[in-house]
Amino acid sequence: MVNSFSKLERPEGFREGRRFDSDILHKGFTFSKAFFMSFHVYILYSETVQQYYIGHTDNLEDRFYRHTNSGSKATKKTKDWKLVHAELFETKAEAYRREMEIKNKKSRKYIEWLIRSAN
Repeated sequence: MVNSFSKLERPEGFREGRRFDSDILHKGFTFSKAFFMSFHVYILYSETVQQYYIGHTDNLEDRFYRHTNSGSKATKKTKDWKLVHAELFETKAEAYRREMEIKNKKSRKYIEWLIRSAN
């Protein structure tokens, strides 16, 4: 059996050196905000059960998909969840604090006011 990896051709401009040597380390690279994660606090609403769901995540699209398809414990009773509100934060701690702030109000009126005021 011939090892197919033994005859790989190196791309043009490839230089020998450390295995994980990166051009980024040699170019005076500066980090921008695009490289830092962002976190979302979100509110979902289901017309069927007339309920709101509040959560936080670092990947809103994936989390929404999981709520509507595979279902989490709190959202699996129906599939008609709609994203009605989202807020963006730089850290997970900030997002979690905001989620708890909204939940601790224990007020449907506050949630509905929050949704209306953001639109």
